[in-house]
Amino acid sequence: MKRAAKKLLIVIFLFSLFLLGIGQVAGAKNWEPYQFRGDEHFEYRILLEEDGEEYEVIYILDIKKSEKDEDIFEVTYTTKGTLTRDELGPEAAFGLWGVYGISLNMLVINPAYAFFFSQMDLQEGEKMNFFGAGIVKITGKENIAGREGLICQLFSAEEENKMVAEWVIDPELALPLRSKIFEDNELQGQIELLKYFQY
Repeated sequence: MKRAAKKLLIVIFLFSLFLLGIGQVAGAKNWEPYQFRGDEHFEYRILLEEDGEEYEVIYILDIKKSEKDEDIFEVTYTTKGTLTRDELGPEAAFGLWGVYGISLNMLVINPAYAFFFSQMDLQEGEKMNFFGAGIVKITGKENIAGREGLICQLFSAEEENKMVAEWVIDPELALPLRSKIFEDNELQGQIELLKYFQY
């Protein structure tokens, strides 16, 4: 009788571990950057440093379904910032990126790193080594603009304490809540969500 009770307890314990494992896998999510739903408004603050000067730019991405066809979307990009009179020239006509010398997609998420997130389960404590490319660690959670995201840090493949980039990712959104890029462990640029809503 004691032996049967012991076996039953072991079976219950193993089954509980199995259910716990399934729950953790079900709670984990993958993220596919740039998979927009449409009818969305993203507003970001971009902070850049160049030659010891800091710049702030507001970037707005607006995606609205066309009234003519539900499979067509009207996309509006707005950048707002300030320039001195000397900086007003041909570069200013292209959304300020010519002035600041950094492409927006590299600041949001370098396309070379975007594939990492389709390979990973996004949950706290996850760590994955992408041989030769870097090591991604998910170190915690953070709230930005009323949304919760996971803090994903990319470290150099050669030096595990040298951070290359950091993103705060809400798997429900097509873009990160925040993105930071580093060079020699110094922050080079940052884009952070100020506002998100759906129409």
